[in-house]
Amino acid sequence: MLFGLILVGYMNSTQKLTWYIKNSIPCMFIKYGDGEYNAANFYKGGNCDGTPYTERLGNSIRSSFAYNSEQPNAMIGCWYDISNTSFWQSLVKDPITWADYHTVIIDNKKELSHSTDKLELFKSIKESTRKKIYVANASMYKACQIFSLDAFVDVDPSNWFEEEYETILESVSVEVSDDANTLILTSAGMGAKSLISDLHKKFPRAIYIDVGSAFDMLCTRKATRDCTPYYEELCEYLKPMLE
Repeated sequence: MLFGLILVGYMNSTQKLTWYIKNSIPCMFIKYGDGEYNAANFYKGGNCDGTPYTERLGNSIRSSFAYNSEQPNAMIGCWYDISNTSFWQSLVKDPITWADYHTVIIDNKKELSHSTDKLELFKSIKESTRKKIYVANASMYKACQIFSLDAFVDVDPSNWFEEEYETILESVSVEVSDDANTLILTSAGMGAKSLISDLHKKFPRAIYIDVGSAFDMLCTRKATRDCTPYYEELCEYLKPMLE
């Protein structure tokens, strides 16, 4: 284990997260994109999911970032923009070692022929013996079969944070019987950042992965990001896991 911990320092973000999962080490991967940046700066409007930027959401994202970035084995991804990273860094005292924003997401077709890192990550999730809980909207239910998940908590695809946050937090919490044997995945938009921090306060030994749109093509056959591989290409790449 000590040798593995030394090697982690030489791994990229995807390899590092995979290693944590395979060795059942508590950790979290969370990404803060342009939507979170806009909400935390109290801009008007909403993100591409139709979630409005509210004061409550903005303050919650700010506090979640301050908490999450200070946790052991926290991997924080930030959208590639110097103004974004500077803003987030201003919220905390210690320097942040940023993780790759696309640690989990396959958004470049070149990955399919040049790297097996995402395949190994997806396999590690499927093969994990921890209880796996997925927080996502109903269109993502197919992930339960693909990744051998144990529980599914359904959220509204656009705006569950304002009206259902406490209900969703409780629904996930009741699924956790032993946090040292729990892996929680989220595809729940901007509210997932606060959800992960509040769950971590209750269950610090769990593994948390902010999946975002990484499973969209697999579950819905719809491209929700630029440069997403076609469904057939993705299935061929993930064939060793899907068989």
